[in-house]
Amino acid sequence: MDPIILADIRGALGDYRSFLVCGHEDLDGDCIGSQLALFHWLNNEGKQVVVVSAGPTLANYSFLPGFDQIQPQVPNGFEAEVTICLDTSSAGRVSPGVRLQGLVINIDHHATNTQFGDVNWVDTAAAAVGEQIFTLLEGCDRPLTAEIATCLYVAILTDTGSFRYPKTSARTFGIAAALVRAGADPHGAANAYYDNIHPDTVRMIGEVFSRLHFELDGRLVWAEITRDVYARLGGPERQPEQLASEMRSIRGVEVAVLFHEMDSENARASFRSRGRVDVNLVASEMGGGGHSSAAGCRFQGNYVANRDRILEAVRCHVAAVPS
Repeated sequence: MDPIILADIRGALGDYRSFLVCGHEDLDGDCIGSQLALFHWLNNEGKQVVVVSAGPTLANYSFLPGFDQIQPQVPNGFEAEVTICLDTSSAGRVSPGVRLQGLVINIDHHATNTQFGDVNWVDTAAAAVGEQIFTLLEGCDRPLTAEIATCLYVAILTDTGSFRYPKTSARTFGIAAALVRAGADPHGAANAYYDNIHPDTVRMIGEVFSRLHFELDGRLVWAEITRDVYARLGGPERQPEQLASEMRSIRGVEVAVLFHEMDSENARASFRSRGRVDVNLVASEMGGGGHSSAAGCRFQGNYVANRDRILEAVRCHVAAVPS
């Protein structure tokens, strides 16, 4: 980490009065938790803060303190002196409809980050942006509240796959321990996130697992949640967040792909890899991005034609890896 960049960001947190905190489209736990941790810290400092997610904001994060502060769009008339973009690799992946205002601070851990901010802190060694926000706030000479600790703990817990993914390090565990000392409740967080699945989400999972497609001798598995499934089972807010990772956990699978047909014009794909196939390359070819083992992309137009085009690209990457 660059101490000069950290000092610049801390200086901005202290010097400015109004902040817009935003993240990427298709929010996940790292993005939501990091956004809300910053919201609480800035709010406690007497700053004016707006947290925006264009959605869908998954209901399984509703237990996070401050969840009800997330707004679907920037309020009319609000002008921020500083926009903080979290976990977002490019300006084009910021929540749709959000206009970057004032000084733009870009905090991310994706290797594909385009350095689009006025101030850029991209730490590809960080297991989660939650680690970066902890480091940022740790140096601000203010104790972390239990609310902030809970938000950051969930950010790290979810983005490391419960401390299972490759970038999980001794520092990750050290930060988690510090967050617990500050008031995060590991049992409570795990119970609220993992053991509180909506029945419609379970039904969605059942539909996906009953229709898995295995190819290349089982090294590629793919599935889809079509718009008719979403229409019957509560919409994108009920989507199972970790399903692509669960598909990857099947014995023999190198790459898992889960397609989401959101409506007649919009869809997305989630890619997961065991590590030998760089799915970020696949996602980047399709205008998306992410990490080498977890990435995604959005696409528009004819759903089936685009799905099949993406699958063909994935097949080529998987077939290139010796079995």
